[in-house]
Amino acid sequence: MAQRMKRRSSRKASTRRSSTRRSRITRRAKKVGKSSFSLGKKIFPIAKNLAAPVAFIEQISAKHRQTLGTAYTAAPLGQKMKILSNIITGSTTGLNLFKDEYQAPLSQLKISNIFNKWTSAGIAMMGYSVIAKTANKSLGISLPATSPVKSIGKQLIVGGALGGLFDDKADTTRSVGTANIIPQTNMQMAYSSGMTGNDSTLSGMN
Repeated sequence: MAQRMKRRSSRKASTRRSSTRRSRITRRAKKVGKSSFSLGKKIFPIAKNLAAPVAFIEQISAKHRQTLGTAYTAAPLGQKMKILSNIITGSTTGLNLFKDEYQAPLSQLKISNIFNKWTSAGIAMMGYSVIAKTANKSLGISLPATSPVKSIGKQLIVGGALGGLFDDKADTTRSVGTANIIPQTNMQMAYSSGMTGNDSTLSGMN
């Protein structure tokens, strides 16, 4: 009888310890959740405001920057801003503000370019929002940041779609003035790398 009482008391003690541990873990999780949520509330307005412009500028200038190569990547920050300005205004209106920099042609408005990495990311974020809301209601759980993710996703779709609409193939014949470097095509880069390889081979032979 005494042994049974001891077993019961030990079980109760272990149950109390486990419940105490669970309550501690729960309190810590709540604290972490509150701190991360407050941090997210501060970051969310910034991310929401930047999502559309960043997606638009990156998408509309992607092919131009790739074509320019080192003429863009090696340029100072101020010159990069001029090049980006010409790409945006030239692609959308045909007017390049800085005549001594890269002259971007007017875009041909390709609808197929609307579907790109930015719009795909935005659609995925909106999909998460829908799935999370459904799961929260049906399963009684609390998946975080459904509304903020949806809002940022919308902005990515808008910026990415507009940037993709004006995302046209860069014109390598209109490279006036940008760091006095002509934009490198793939053929030119392959040729230059081949010449470099040949020079190193010849020097090694000598």
